[in-house]
Amino acid sequence: AYIKEFRDIFSSHGLPPDLVFLACVESSFDVRAYSKFGAAGIWQFTRDTGRLFMEIDYVVDQRRDPFVATDAAARLLKKNYARLREWPSAITAYNHGLAGMLRAKKKKGSYEAIFNSYTSRSFRFASRNFYSEFLAARQVAKAYKTHFGDLSFDKPVRTTRFTTKGYVPVTALSDALGLHINELKSMNPALRPPVFKGQKYIPKGFQLKFPGRISPATIGQALSGLYRDRQKPSRFHRVRKGDTAGAIARTHGVGLRDLVLANGLGKKALIYIGQNLRIPVREEIIMAKKHPSLPASAPGKKGPSRSPGNGIKKSRSVHKTKSPNKATQPLENGTPTGLIPAKEPLPRSGAVYSAIPLDDLKVTKTSKRDNASFGIIKVAAEETLGHYADWLKISTSRLRSVNRMTKEKRLSIGQTIKIPLPSSGSAAFEEQRNEFHREIEEDFFESFMVSEEQTYEVKNGDSLWLLCSSKLEVPFWLLKKYNPVTDFHSLTPGQKIRYPVITKKVRGL
Repeated sequence: AYIKEFRDIFSSHGLPPDLVFLACVESSFDVRAYSKFGAAGIWQFTRDTGRLFMEIDYVVDQRRDPFVATDAAARLLKKNYARLREWPSAITAYNHGLAGMLRAKKKKGSYEAIFNSYTSRSFRFASRNFYSEFLAARQVAKAYKTHFGDLSFDKPVRTTRFTTKGYVPVTALSDALGLHINELKSMNPALRPPVFKGQKYIPKGFQLKFPGRISPATIGQALSGLYRDRQKPSRFHRVRKGDTAGAIARTHGVGLRDLVLANGLGKKALIYIGQNLRIPVREEIIMAKKHPSLPASAPGKKGPSRSPGNGIKKSRSVHKTKSPNKATQPLENGTPTGLIPAKEPLPRSGAVYSAIPLDDLKVTKTSKRDNASFGIIKVAAEETLGHYADWLKISTSRLRSVNRMTKEKRLSIGQTIKIPLPSSGSAAFEEQRNEFHREIEEDFFESFMVSEEQTYEVKNGDSLWLLCSSKLEVPFWLLKKYNPVTDFHSLTPGQKIRYPVITKKVRGL
């Protein structure tokens, strides 16, 4: 259904159209593909690389749109080829990174020499064989009759595209056009779940896709009375000692059932200190009642970029947890639903913090100097200066200057840094920061679940990169949740680390 338009996209960039078969190596053409380390969509873009070519935030993730992502893949491959001047290296750079292949070329010269003898910490089986896999996929696809006989292919779907002129509630759009929300969802995979749960509006300037039977005039007329002037804000509540779900619901003027559904708290509404609860908005509540089949947000019960692997079963020095920590178990003392007090969050046997504590993401102190406002924050996992610059709408060089940081200086988890604040204060920055971490967690646990917890004993030569990418195969932000006080940049042999065993979810569950 996609292949012809994919080929047209590559041809429009002056590239060989057969590059479309690279998507087979990346994802087997799976639109919903998501890796443990955050690569998404048919072309398996990581968030950082994807943001160079596409819009990726809490509301929209264009990596999920097969056509937008294919255009991005074409631009990335074109950039690789312009620097490396040969397709074997340019294609390998799609997996290994342009900088990595430039280093390999400088050291070895030709692709053949790189393939045969280049070694580095990250140039392993997946990178070394990436071009070979592409050639194999291309060969089989172009001669499919030899391998599979006659096949019946899906037909391209005819669509009508329409760019929004304001913010649009998805329920109102569904009602106005007589389309089921699930149909809008399947045709617009770049819109993230918060839109379809009523937590956010379809953003202004977004190109919506509709069934081809609906004309642009009909869509324009239906949308004309639905536009909102601004995006819906997100509200969060950080659970403190003594809080109950019922008390939190009353404080924020929402129903207990609605709070439970919005956060996947289960029948007993069990909450934990440090948990970051989403306060549902009115349209989210209406949608949950109107469309009960749509999945509720369950960041605490859900579970990656493509993980490098070599097909060899890895050995681990592990100790399986025999019994779960009582603090994470539902209480069986007859406490009424919604009145269970918050317990200390100690993740074991599949229980995971449902979100990074809100206080960790707040601007902790503010000050003024020369009529300018500044705040202090602690660096959390996955954050970079680029993220802070985007959220504050300033340059990274401005942030480096404020903190007297050289270009070589890297951020470390828990480090305190100073940020310039807009005249409106820190609220918008904190909202975007919270949404960034919610996005990572929600995407991960939509595709994966934690099946058990184990313990790993640090060996000589172990590093954070090696542990996450190969030995434990766990993204760092999640590993950090299981070891909140561990300094992963100063690991010592014999040190014990708790880590979750991650299992891929079965589609539809």
